[in-house]
Parts: sequence; structure tokens; C-alpha cells
Amino acid sequence: MSAKVTIIGNLGRNPETRINANNTFIANFSIAVNHQRKSATGEVKKTDWYNITATGRQAEVLAEYARKGDPMLVEGKQSVNPWTDREGNARVSVDVLVSDFRFLGMGNRNAEPEAATETVAAGSLIPEDIREELAAMTALEDFDYSGVNFPAVM
Repeated sequence: MSAKVTIIGNLGRNPETRINANNTFIANFSIAVNHQRKSATGEVKKTDWYNITATGRQAEVLAEYARKGDPMLVEGKQSVNPWTDREGNARVSVDVLVSDFRFLGMGNRNAEPEAATETVAAGSLIPEDIREELAAMTALEDFDYSGVNFPAVM
């Protein structure tokens, strides 16, 4: 079973890359989404993890620019896959195949060289020519997420 989802969270690890048998560039990484709510015993915090896979040019851009801790919006096809761990416990993984993504900032990276800082101030770490190429490939090109401050409360 699969569904179209939009996830806003932070990268849990740097993208891992490979090229498959069809010479398609693939990037895999995880995204953490933090939730908090109040209960009778106090505040309850929970983190949901998503396994993300991007292919082609999107994978190349993510591999070059995305880093652990970066906030990001990912849209794609979700699948829920049950599996059994080494101890025999039933587990479930939530996997998302990327159809679109947006960088929402730099996370907690240290400042980079001056030229990169100017680019960040303009709203993106990605060079203009690559942003234009990605915009032509994406379904959400009419909505500009730069400068949008998404709330952390779910």
C-alpha cells in the first residue's frame, strides 16, 4: 500500500549514494519528525522516522547539498513495510520515494565561506542554474517555501 505524503522534518543522516544496475543515481537518507503533546502526566515527546529515497538529478542535488540536521520538506509516495528484526520482533518501516523536495534552511551547520553565506541569505544553498533545473522537474514549483516559518507543534 502507498500514499502521497508531505513531510517536514530534519535529516537524520547525510545522504548515502549509489548507482544502480540501470545507471540511475540513488540517494538514501532519513528524516526525523518531532511531535509533542500534553498528557495527564506531562508533556510527551515522540520522534517519527522516515526512510527517504531519491533518484536521478534530485538524488545528485540532495547528495551534494543536504546534510544531517538540515530542515527540509519532502513530498513523495509513502509505503509502509513490515519486517522482522534479528531477535524476531515485528517492526515496520515507513519509506518515501521522493517526487519533490525543498530545503528549508541549513540546520545547525557552522557558517561556510562568504560566498555560500550570501547564497543562504538569498534563500537557498543551491546555485541558481540547478534551482531552475529542479523547478522544471517539480510539481510544487508554483509555491515558494523560502521564508515560510513552519511551526514545530504537530
